[in-house]
Amino acid sequence: MKRALLGVANNLKNNIQKVTLWSKSFKEVCPNDEVILLLANGTQDDLDVCQELGITSHLVTIEDEWFFNHKRLEHTLNFLESTDIELFMITDVFDVVFQTNPFELMDTENYSVFAGGEGVDINQEPWNMDNIGKIFPQYRDHCVGKEIVNSGVIGGTRQGLIPVYRRMFELCEEGSDDHNIKDQAAFNVMISRGEIQGFKMFNLDEGWAQHSAVSGPTEFFVKWGFNNNLKYGHPQMIGDTVCTSEGTPFCIAHQFNRVPEWHNIINEKYNIVFEKDVHR
Repeated sequence: MKRALLGVANNLKNNIQKVTLWSKSFKEVCPNDEVILLLANGTQDDLDVCQELGITSHLVTIEDEWFFNHKRLEHTLNFLESTDIELFMITDVFDVVFQTNPFELMDTENYSVFAGGEGVDINQEPWNMDNIGKIFPQYRDHCVGKEIVNSGVIGGTRQGLIPVYRRMFELCEEGSDDHNIKDQAAFNVMISRGEIQGFKMFNLDEGWAQHSAVSGPTEFFVKWGFNNNLKYGHPQMIGDTVCTSEGTPFCIAHQFNRVPEWHNIINEKYNIVFEKDVHR
């Protein structure tokens, strides 16, 4: 089965170290799989850089970059519809590191779409609750009491992912423009309404993906009560690896750059030197 890592990125010149880490870490755990980057409003120089990094790249156009987070979904969908690759990891690019092979935990005989929970309910996390309330007020009540599922790391079969990305993009386009980041709100609305067939949510104790915005020791972990509301064991850094509370390495560490100590440790591990740290 052909497998690949797929992402969409802009401003490659200012974020080359982050792209290098994303690609390099994936290739270490999945050496026979392809890395594909869709370059939003990119240049020939960007294509050349990707070639040097061993990344397959394609130029795409996003006219309104203020809504980059959901406009990228359309290009992801277009790629999925045009390729013969059968199994994907589709992730954010600037804050994702791969620690072990994520495909090994994906039971494609019983599921076709995979994502990781953040460990607290939507109504226990102010940003997500506000985000959904502004963009999809009609679906807000459906999401109360449901665990947040992060849209920045999604895996699955091509056939399973196509309808997910089509519906997610449609929802974002239909939603209010009161917030410019819409993809996670749309994804959680879909999950809360049972719209995704063959869906598997990994919890934190299963060690597939860890999302530091909620379950990492950021300044908000105690301030916003995540330490008390987290449904699972607290993730931890052991040596240079982000692990579950029981010491199992996560396949994927997402948003690790929100924890300065973890950020530094992971960059040192892969010999990534940040000349300029630009956050999208």
